[in-house]
Amino acid sequence: MNRRRFLAGVGAFAAAGSAALGTGAFTSVEAERSVSVSVADDDRAFLRLEPLANEGIDRDPTRRSFSDDQTVGFEIPGNGDGENPNAEGVGLDSVYEFHDLLEVSNQGTQPVQLWSTYNGDNLADLALVNDNGVLKDDPPEISVGGHINVGILIDTHGSEIGDFDETLTIVADQPND
Repeated sequence: MNRRRFLAGVGAFAAAGSAALGTGAFTSVEAERSVSVSVADDDRAFLRLEPLANEGIDRDPTRRSFSDDQTVGFEIPGNGDGENPNAEGVGLDSVYEFHDLLEVSNQGTQPVQLWSTYNGDNLADLALVNDNGVLKDDPPEISVGGHINVGILIDTHGSEIGDFDETLTIVADQPND
């Protein structure tokens, strides 16, 4: 046998064996590290959420958006003196938009896009909106130190009459480039 062919064959076999056995990289690791995290109220978080006063009857507040001194919430109809006492809620098979309920401020260190998600069963949709429409369709960018006023959209198509406690997830993420 030719010595060169033998060496080439041995070299190819060694390379194939090395590839079959792997490169020495690991597939998982577990390491404990200390982490210091400060959790703040919504009005002091990196994404600041602050309810806006929303005037109703006789310029009294409707309290459709509120804070319990820690987190922001929405209540439709509101529980303030400015809400019409004859109104018990939104109508069936309808889409309502309530604007300017919440000021969202970027107190972080990079611009973010803002939108919301809803995974409930009682409403057809629940989403953040502003004057330009539903934020999940065209998320606005909030610069560092900037803010935007938003409200909520409630779609009751397919809903039943009742009181529902729903969860709206507010998302702020790095803009897509």
